[in-house]
Amino acid sequence: MQKRIPLLLTTLLLIPSTVTAGPLEDWITCQKQVLPDLGGPRPGNPKTPVEAYCLGLAYTTGKGPVAKDPVAAAQFYRQAAEKGHAAAQNVLGYTYEKGYGVTGDPVQAVAWYRKAADQGLPDALFNLGRAYQHGVGVKADFGEAKKWYQQAAAKGSEVAAAELRGMGQTPQPGQAEFEEGSKLYQAKDFTGALRWLRKSAELGNTQAQIAVGYQYELGEGVAKDYKEAVRWYTRAAQAGDPHGQRNLGYMYENGQGVPEDWVEAAKWYRMSAEQHYVKGQFSLGRMYQFGMGVPQNRQETITWYKKAADQGDSQAAYFAEHLKNPRNSIGFRNAQEQAFVGITHMALNFNEPVGQVFRNSAERNAYLAGVRQSLSYQDQKLLYDIQVREYEDCRRTQKPDCHSPGPAPKP
Repeated sequence: MQKRIPLLLTTLLLIPSTVTAGPLEDWITCQKQVLPDLGGPRPGNPKTPVEAYCLGLAYTTGKGPVAKDPVAAAQFYRQAAEKGHAAAQNVLGYTYEKGYGVTGDPVQAVAWYRKAADQGLPDALFNLGRAYQHGVGVKADFGEAKKWYQQAAAKGSEVAAAELRGMGQTPQPGQAEFEEGSKLYQAKDFTGALRWLRKSAELGNTQAQIAVGYQYELGEGVAKDYKEAVRWYTRAAQAGDPHGQRNLGYMYENGQGVPEDWVEAAKWYRMSAEQHYVKGQFSLGRMYQFGMGVPQNRQETITWYKKAADQGDSQAAYFAEHLKNPRNSIGFRNAQEQAFVGITHMALNFNEPVGQVFRNSAERNAYLAGVRQSLSYQDQKLLYDIQVREYEDCRRTQKPDCHSPGPAPKP
């Protein structure tokens, strides 16, 4: 009765996870064979690790003889885990990783995953591989991740096999064609590369689908065609590829090949981010920063930037640290917004649009127009004088792209 625990836990808690849900065999067994024998309206004195583990599941779900109580669930998991119950050890690791009923502690999570993995539990082997892949409680180590995924896959873990495919350990369809196309691309033969990559993409290779989309997006070896780029990114994204999902989100964000739709962009960024793809995490953090397709939320911004930073994104690390100070402005989405509103006003008076959702650039620009109109004449005059000096300095030093400050404000 130790095969499906993390699957069961994530299913019962409705927690998004990379683990694929299977039959809830453990919980069914607990309900039929274990919990009825404990007796009483609030059973709480398990005599065996199996009983403790089943009580943990009961308190997790709030079904059966007890109400939902994550703290009690974690306590019973610990009772079972400390007596060597592998499934309970794995679930206890998951509670520490996610902070369910205990203070989140990824180092403790890995320690319990390892105990269960030492007993050969496939789901624990998978979780240990995931920890090394994404740096959860341990230093990220691609080689270690592959090792644990391989052990899990050898014991029948389909999710571990899927991770190995994504890491290039199991060839995708059309892998030979993809490799040939990649060689030609590296040799700058973009036309030849596209021919082979398309063959691979048509066979369902998501890496090739992304590569074909990228060539159409940039016009490499073919006329630039955003709609065709979107078509290939969509195929990869719908197949679950986090890179394809992030690229598709980018196209929706910028209205390239599809109507600009920040809600749709945020949806694809989230799918990518929840698969731990660093660019997806950064992109989702940025959406929360400016209220693009999601309610503007500084804390969510920091959370997703921190996730990207933990995987080595230095820009995300900077923003995560900068935004911790509530006196620091969220800034602007791009240079055009900054020029339109003005840096002085933003630094001194700008109130971020907490909770607001902008579905596209037109809605955000309308909001920024309102912000600009709210400036007092004195602020506008001060800003205008600064912009004039910057423009004159730019012209005097003969820099490119000097932006005229436009007409002076009127009192």
